[in-house]
Order: sequence, then C-alpha cells, then structure tokens
Amino acid sequence: MAATALALNRQLSPGPAVPVGASKSPAKLWLCAYFPALALEALKIDTAQAVAALETSKGWPGLYAVSTAARQAGVEPGMSQSAAQALCPTLSLLPRNPQAEKAALQQLAGNGLNFSPWVSLDRPDCLLIEIGSCLKLFGGSDRLKQDLRDACLAAGYSPVIAIAPTAPAAELLAGLGLDMQIGARAELRSALGPLPIAALALDGKTLDRLGNTGVRYLVDLWRLPRDGLARRYGSGLLQRLDGLLGLQPTALSAFHNPPAFAASRELPTELTRLEHFFPAIAQLAAAWAEFLKQRDAVALAVALDLHHYRRPPTRLKLSFRHGNRDADHCLALLREKLERSPLPAPVIGVELLSDKIAPYQPAACSLFADEPAAETDSEWQATLDQLQNRLGHHALQRFAVAADHRPERAHQGNAAETETRTAAPPRPLWLLPAPEPLSGDSFTLLSPAERIESGWWDNQAVRRDYFIGQDRLGRKLWLFRELSGDRGWYLHGLFG
Repeated sequence: MAATALALNRQLSPGPAVPVGASKSPAKLWLCAYFPALALEALKIDTAQAVAALETSKGWPGLYAVSTAARQAGVEPGMSQSAAQALCPTLSLLPRNPQAEKAALQQLAGNGLNFSPWVSLDRPDCLLIEIGSCLKLFGGSDRLKQDLRDACLAAGYSPVIAIAPTAPAAELLAGLGLDMQIGARAELRSALGPLPIAALALDGKTLDRLGNTGVRYLVDLWRLPRDGLARRYGSGLLQRLDGLLGLQPTALSAFHNPPAFAASRELPTELTRLEHFFPAIAQLAAAWAEFLKQRDAVALAVALDLHHYRRPPTRLKLSFRHGNRDADHCLALLREKLERSPLPAPVIGVELLSDKIAPYQPAACSLFADEPAAETDSEWQATLDQLQNRLGHHALQRFAVAADHRPERAHQGNAAETETRTAAPPRPLWLLPAPEPLSGDSFTLLSPAERIESGWWDNQAVRRDYFIGQDRLGRKLWLFRELSGDRGWYLHGLFG
C-alpha cells in the first residue's frame, strides 16, 4: 500500500488551494486527518527507534503497528513476534493500548473543535472535520490545514491530511497517505480515478472477482454499467462509489467535547487566614456560575484546590444532590468546609474545578399561580446539600421505593435521589415489627380490598387482601386478611 501511494503521488498532482468564497452558504468541504502511527504514538514512545505494538488475535500475539525504522529492517504488521525479532534483534515490543488510542483521538478531536464546530470520530484512527464554513475565518484551506497540522504535531501525533468535497473521499485519500486537496465535486471522478480498488476496503472475494475481470482502478469501475455491477457484486459496491462522489449522503455523528470548568487565582503572598484569601475564591465562584449559565447547565460537584509552597495542594470536594449553579450557595458550603478543615500550610493560590456538568432543568410551576410557594424546592435542596456536605455523602439517607410489592420489603434507605414517582395506594409510615392478630369484630373497614400476591420466587410468598380500617378507639388501621392458611385478620400498620 505504501508503494501504491508513492506511485499515485506522481500521477495525482495536488489540486489548487480552495479559495475563500463569498457565498452566504458555502459548499461542504471535508478535511480528514489520518494518524497512521497512532497505536505507537499513543504509547508515548520514541517512534524514531525500531519499535512495534503487539496485539493478540485469535489467541496468537502479532505485530499491529511498526515504526519506520522497523520497516526498514524488514518488519511488517501482521508478523509474529519471533519472526520480527529475528529480522530486527533490537526491536522493542510493547502491547497495544486501545484505551490510550481512544483517549488520544478524543484529545485530538477537542483540538479539532478549535477549527470547526463539526468534528466526527466515526472512522478509526482519523478525524473528519467539516471546514467549508470556516475557510474565511482561517484565511483559506492551506492556512487551516497547516494550523491543524501544527496543533497535532504539538500534541505528539503525526497526521496525513486530505481535503475533499465528501467525507468518504477525504478519508480514502488520507488513508492512502495522499496529502492533497480536491476543491470541487466535479473534480472527484478524475482525481479519484487512478486510485486502486483495494483502497475501497471491499471483502477479499469481491476484490478477486473484480481483479479477474481486469478491474484494477476506480476509473475502471465507473466505466462499467451500474446495473451490471449491482447484479454481480451487490448494491454495497454502488453505495460505496456513490458515497465517494457525494451522490449518496454519509451519516456521521458529531463529537462534542464535554464542558468542564477550571479557573485559578494566584495570591500576592502566603496567606493563612480564611478571610484574606476567601475573596479570591468568591471571584472563582462567580466565574463558575457565569460559565454554567452561558451553557444552560448545572454542576453536580465542584472541587477546590488550595495550593501551598513546595507541598501538594489541599483539595476540598462538594457534591450537589440535584445540580447547582448558585455562586452564593456554593460559597456558603465552601466556607463551612474551610472553617472545619485546618490548613497544613499557608495558601499561595486557589483553583476551582468542575467537570461533572449536566443540563439545567428549570423547576415546574403553574402558569396561573396567584402567589409563589412559601418554601421552594430549591431552598429545601440547599438545606439537604448543606447537611450532606457537613455530615458526609452517605450520612444522609432517604426512603426509596423498592421493586417489591410485599410491604415489609417495599422501602429501603438510599443515599441517592430517585426520580421515579409512581401513584400508589395509601401506605402508613408506621409498620409493626410483625403483624398482630385481630378479631373480626374489633374494627370497621373503610376501603375496598387491595390484593397483594408476591414472593413466590424466594419461598416467602404472601397472599393477602389489605384494607384501611378503624378500631373502636378511632385509630386508623392498615390491616389484611390471609387468603391461605387460617384466613385470619392481622394488623400490619397504623396511619398517623
């Protein structure tokens, strides 16, 4: 493939730089940045040496990627470890790290958002960036291309960059190592025609059948009748060709860099008293609240780092039960934590961090309400936040509904809020430790029966009819009648 790319470079002359158009709706133009050495560069090793990344396939370790120095010694991807070391005794072998590669691509995609709002990671080892609407901002495609290349190189990754009117065409060119530009869709057929059909990533059987008929390049495919191609090789081949020319849309998902807030302030001198450095924290909290309001979001947690001279920073963490963006509330919680946390050393800087961001959901209210409620839910949640951060995340418990109809097991303590609220028949807050027998003439029934049959799967089955009743003392009872066994009446709980 490398030799083919070199040969094609001599046949394909790079197209002219795409001019900066004055149209109000510029045509789409796609840039593909392909990273052929991503598996090695993500390992943070010196790729100028003879190195290779190992991957186990079907139970056998083999070479997934090799450096240029290793290729010069005859080492190729797919070789066994022993064969590669026989050809290059100085070869360094490291296991491939797919997680590091994924993190590297996400970092590069974040850099790509500095050049365009539309970046996709749908293709392996490459970024697809729509740049048609951004050319005027960066002064043309050549300038944008060079700026993106410099940003990738600064991050430690070497890209091959191609530009074309369609995303599949740009991906095809970059995958072949062709660093070129195609400015107009009308030029796609002539520019892509000399490319080999092997670059289409078709299955081996289809490639063999096409090769046996003398088809070697894309131009040979475009000369054949479409109906005949579809009958002999299936509609997938035509869809691939139409995608290259833009005759069929290509579905791509956009990459969105999750928002995160980070801001810091350096103090003019070492400070030990809270009232001296707390104004700097207040400035950070105001910037944090503005950051969230601009993005219509809330923070689920924040962290405050107090930096010291030649000592690790002191970190204080806050968590919010339903998300928050109120600077005053955040400052009140931080002040309380700071007052309760002794400082190990004087403070020379403060930093506020928040990476757990969620969309803002305004509280529901009535359009025709005459007067606002005396105590809003936000005030109640602020009180719970204060208790939780003072006593600890797991010290504050609440009742949550369990997925069990048996009254003894229908509730459980839960530290997290639950959003599930379902309508249910009335239940008493006071359940007896064990049901107590009742005589049938000591109460009056006030409700129809509610039948509960459950627990057959754990050998603790219940089969009862529950009622609300009232005894001779006026107490409101929750009682049931057994539907099996003695069929007697039992008191299970009391309503307040």
